[in-house]
Amino acid sequence: MTGDRSRSELLRTTLPNGLRVLLAPWYGTPRVAVTVHYRVGFRVEPPGREGFAHLFEHLMFRGSESLPDGRFYDHVHRLGGTANGSTHQDFTDYYQVVPASALEQALFSEADRMRAPKFTSGSLAEQLSGVEEEIRQATVGRPYGGFPWPLMPEVLYDTFANAHDGYGDVELLRRTTPDDCAEFFDAYYAPANAVLTLVGDFDPEHARGLIEHHFGDIRARPLPSPPDLREPEPAADRWARCSEPGIPAPAVALGYRLPNPEDDLSGYLAHVVLARLLAQRGLADPGWPRPDSSCGFFGLLDAKDPDTLVLASLLAPGVTPERLVAAVNERWDEWAEGGKITDAVDEAVRVLISEHHRRHSDLQTRGRALGRLEVLFGRGELLDELPGLLAKVSPSQVARAARSLRSARKAVLVIEPAADRIRPRPVTAPAPPHERPGPPAVHRDAVRLARTPAGPRPLPALLRSRREPRLEGLSDTALNSGLRLVTVRDARAPLVEIRLRVPLRTQGWACPDHLELLVHLIGVRTGAARLAQAIGGEFLLSTDGQWMDVTGHAPRARLDDWLNILADVVAPTVFPQPVVPPPGAVTRRGRLPHRTCDDALRLHWLGGAAADGPIDLAELHRSVMSPLGASLVAVGDLDPVSFTASVEKALLAWWAADISPPPRLALSGTGDLLALRQGGLAEVHVTLCTVRPPERAGEPARYLATAIFGSYMRSRLVTRIARRGPAAYEAYAGRETFLDTHRAYVRARIPDGLVKDALDDIRDEARRLTADPPSATEVDLAREFCAAQMLSVFDSPSVLADLLRQTVSSGLEPGWLERLPGLLREVPVADVAEAGAELYGTPRLAGVVLGDIDPGRFAAETGLAVTEIHLDDVARR
Repeated sequence: MTGDRSRSELLRTTLPNGLRVLLAPWYGTPRVAVTVHYRVGFRVEPPGREGFAHLFEHLMFRGSESLPDGRFYDHVHRLGGTANGSTHQDFTDYYQVVPASALEQALFSEADRMRAPKFTSGSLAEQLSGVEEEIRQATVGRPYGGFPWPLMPEVLYDTFANAHDGYGDVELLRRTTPDDCAEFFDAYYAPANAVLTLVGDFDPEHARGLIEHHFGDIRARPLPSPPDLREPEPAADRWARCSEPGIPAPAVALGYRLPNPEDDLSGYLAHVVLARLLAQRGLADPGWPRPDSSCGFFGLLDAKDPDTLVLASLLAPGVTPERLVAAVNERWDEWAEGGKITDAVDEAVRVLISEHHRRHSDLQTRGRALGRLEVLFGRGELLDELPGLLAKVSPSQVARAARSLRSARKAVLVIEPAADRIRPRPVTAPAPPHERPGPPAVHRDAVRLARTPAGPRPLPALLRSRREPRLEGLSDTALNSGLRLVTVRDARAPLVEIRLRVPLRTQGWACPDHLELLVHLIGVRTGAARLAQAIGGEFLLSTDGQWMDVTGHAPRARLDDWLNILADVVAPTVFPQPVVPPPGAVTRRGRLPHRTCDDALRLHWLGGAAADGPIDLAELHRSVMSPLGASLVAVGDLDPVSFTASVEKALLAWWAADISPPPRLALSGTGDLLALRQGGLAEVHVTLCTVRPPERAGEPARYLATAIFGSYMRSRLVTRIARRGPAAYEAYAGRETFLDTHRAYVRARIPDGLVKDALDDIRDEARRLTADPPSATEVDLAREFCAAQMLSVFDSPSVLADLLRQTVSSGLEPGWLERLPGLLREVPVADVAEAGAELYGTPRLAGVVLGDIDPGRFAAETGLAVTEIHLDDVARR
């Protein structure tokens, strides 16, 4: 579908004001990624200003001269795009992904805030509140908060720049003034301190012209001096202990200094392979939790030197932190001889290369990575060189890295369950309140900064050229076995994304917990995940109660190996008999509330009968794992003809016992509202739905009607909820295949005290679809958003494979994905109004209410008739 990686190019230019520009055309993608990296992160912050760089990143979205009062997002949200930013040790990045027609608008918005941002006391107060909540969620609002980052740097490093907390102290940040922000901007947000990167389908010469037009008149300013990051080597191991209420087990993190990638890139990459080796193989005792191990707090090559290799693990019962550290040292000793780890290193390298290709075949991720490597190391092209460099890492280099870590001085951070929350003491005392952020600078006035002689500029119009999506080399074939095979050629990475979807049919839909057990046992018997990892791929088998899904990928050279793994998974299986399933509470552990709601609905609509006792898993496997009605989707660097032949060969023995289509189900109770009590839930979860069989001719109208009712930011439901304030409740609408039919649904997550109000809101908006049909303006806004958002399907091969699986399993043709944006632009308003009334216009509420509720009280308070069911009824049949 999209440009071949071999045809990708990286073009550089520098504007007279010093702005560096990277252009990376990727032909065939209907959207573009625009990123701006500034060479400033939290390691520039002086004492007393911890967290300022992160706060400043938030402020950059709140307004500029031409786009005041949060209007930065207008073009992004209207066109189904995304925009965000992030603060790292040595850089801050801002990124947008929008339709190719909005390229100039994206460039305009980035240039406007590089030229004249607006900082006000009001926006500061607003963003401080948001930053405070973000810090709380990251460090206090979740188990093991702040572990290992941002706690680890305080233990491993001595200098303030490397050791301090990048989140900071909100109370100190409250002293910030708009003029402080203006000075920070003037010092660090100069054009010469930035890199602008474009990735997507654009003409390089046209893009250069747009960039020069919008960025060329931004005032040049001197480059700031880089922070002094020199760090003495620790003289001994450093230990720090902290405690956290409510965590289930102690955890330990180890931090090691990494080689400087600018001086020793091969040594750095050897440590990357070693970290992955430890993550894959674990420690010597197989009963211990496998540690997480990676290079960099935020990822590979994400910071300048010094950077950190981090290892973190929960402690097994009875294991002390000292014993875990000793076990890590034993691993380093074991792997210090290269000859003993040749096969393991080869596998780790294959996995790392596949992950790199897969991650950076995504439009946004590629744009951010190119800019990051350019702003940090001046080498954006390193992104495409890394797979080759990783392939050259030898077992002897990895052994040398193991010997280095064995002798290195390290930091050990221990977090233990306790009644009180205790953290290590901060690295330094705060600076006096008068100290300003960043280096000494000429005083800048925030009000004047936001005004330029030319004044506000108008937002450019959308470009006339429109990139329509294309499925290159699309093949849609029905095999003799009944399996539907859909392939699309996409050469953005030397990988193939593969998705299998099998309908569970009545036997599977009626016993969701048995299906979970079956999935687990198939994985254990076949070792599919492990075998796929060994070839540099992935194989995940799962069930959501409606489908049995396989999600995976493989290097193009190992496709036959991956298909052989799949053949083993779908082959008839012998299980020990009889098998007694575990209690429902065990199999339901970790299941999302909406999944519990759907399991309850399927059982109720099928008759709701429950049955206990042993089950024949082999028979269950045969009944659900059938190629009839199943679909296999492959997207990637493949030849459709040869891939089809490979599938037929590998799955030669996979045939349906009965090739006749199953009879339609006779459903009952589809108009009932079920009440399901589950203790321990902080909110009430609601799924309301109606059976609505599909009509292919009316799909575009139904798509827009669903959006208008409740599936995008300007929808009626979202607008109504917003009137209740930010802490009200969440609700959205959708449509999907359910059992052997289709349904329109609304899902909601509601605080206990708002349940009646929320249900009244949903019912009132449903009525309004008939009483007050969508207007032409309302439909036009929805069609513009939905047509543009659909283009995101083509951002990466992985996303495209997911959406093709969903499309085909819904009964639609795969080519519908490329036709839908055009169809949405043409559907008549009257058709949308009619579809809305049909899908959601009934005021009757049917579905499931799940939570820590009393069904009788619920019925009395809401005036709704409910049918009470129990979790045990959902857990067995």
